[in-house]
Amino acid sequence: MFMVSFLREFGTWNWTCEFDDPVLRGAYAAMGAATTPQEFERAFLVLLRSEDTVAIGAALDYYDRARTTSRFGEDSPFEAHRDEVIARARALLRQPPRPADERGAAGANHASALSVLRNEAGPQDADPLLAILRAAPPGGVDGDALSAAGLVLNAGPVPHAGLLALVIDIAGDRSRDPGERREALQALPDAPAPEITALLLEAIGDEDPDVRLDAAAALCRGPRFYAHRRRLEDFVATWPEDRRPWGVAEALSEGRHSLYWTDHELDGPRLREAHRQLRTPTGEAAHRQAFRTLLHSGRTAAVGIALDHFTMTDGLTRFGMDIERYTDDVLALARHLLRLPPRDDGAVHASAWGVLAEHAGPADAPLIAEALLDTPVLDRAVHAAGRCLERWTVPSPEIMRALETLICDTGRSLDDREDCVTALFDLPSPDVTAVLLRALRSPELPIQIEAAVGLTFDHLLDDHRDLLADVAASWPQDAGYRARIVRSELARERPSRNGPA
Repeated sequence: MFMVSFLREFGTWNWTCEFDDPVLRGAYAAMGAATTPQEFERAFLVLLRSEDTVAIGAALDYYDRARTTSRFGEDSPFEAHRDEVIARARALLRQPPRPADERGAAGANHASALSVLRNEAGPQDADPLLAILRAAPPGGVDGDALSAAGLVLNAGPVPHAGLLALVIDIAGDRSRDPGERREALQALPDAPAPEITALLLEAIGDEDPDVRLDAAAALCRGPRFYAHRRRLEDFVATWPEDRRPWGVAEALSEGRHSLYWTDHELDGPRLREAHRQLRTPTGEAAHRQAFRTLLHSGRTAAVGIALDHFTMTDGLTRFGMDIERYTDDVLALARHLLRLPPRDDGAVHASAWGVLAEHAGPADAPLIAEALLDTPVLDRAVHAAGRCLERWTVPSPEIMRALETLICDTGRSLDDREDCVTALFDLPSPDVTAVLLRALRSPELPIQIEAAVGLTFDHLLDDHRDLLADVAASWPQDAGYRARIVRSELARERPSRNGPA
């Protein structure tokens, strides 16, 4: 287990943890000897909930270490306490910088706070971050502080004026270390503020090649790309072929054709030119017009391509365009496509399902339920149904009935039927739980196991632990990875009503 090994070997980023308090001393020692997530959690909470800055800072360091280690696929034992961790980090950030002593370097309290807030900062952190960055000398700016500042500056439509001005000043100060300037450039928001654009246009000619690259990359983000495309094309042309700035070149390259229509060639020069402009926009107005041309063309393939570009992350919003104004028209056309007879390739339905997954409302439930039972792209349909159930306040009975019909349909593939069970996961509804319990009684082991996984979510596990234990005991030992999830959850300690044991 990576997590246990990495946490036991870790000794905090910023502190010498020699505590006079025997409780804190014991908790810190336990972090180096724990063998289970529960043991780590208990010791961690003692440190986090103390009144000792060093102990709190150590807990924040451990939280960061566990989050970093979770990229290997194991859950952090501390993630359930994320809100409490962030609150403690904010409290340390608002303290004066701690002077250096035998327990930590100068500003260690801020360093530990920022190890968390570099990934979690919000608008309320703007003023303390501004104070920390102002106090730092050139060459001594904490990269985590700039990362946190970037989150704050991108958090809303209007960046914090003082913080933005200081980050711009750091990025544009050629007397500073280029690495520091690059971190500041990367913290700039995507908002097309004139002062940001002016800085980037100046930095794109900087003597340091890495600063130039970061400035050009920032010009590719958000609507400012449209206005400065020609400058970026000239920039790419000046670089040797073997050192091409690929991130910038990619922004200038032809975007994806679509999601589901790649074998379709649009008929007529007007539609083909609109599609070309949609993939390689020369300006925001041209990009919008191309989208409207395809969306309202009356040609099924053209409409489908437009819907795909509306939903693709690298589609219509590729350069930060606000597309909310098109939602009503897009939804109306998606509903129309879903009512068309299914075709063999499924592209018509697939494009429609992509829109409904993110934008359908409860009034669309009857249409979704009906189409679920007669669509050639069931995987897309089940994904859309699951997203709707997740987004809506009250899960739709019609969609739940349709999913249960599919779960019980032995004429469907097992993979599709398992996906239908998964679409019902983590929904706080007694009706959904009832469907999972009926699926748990399926004679087919894969359906039974998937239903059991759904019943191990926190709001269901304790109520169904004994039933799940009986069912799991009937499975063969080699029942597979999903069965191991159920057995692992059943092996977890029951949480105390007063918090972790």
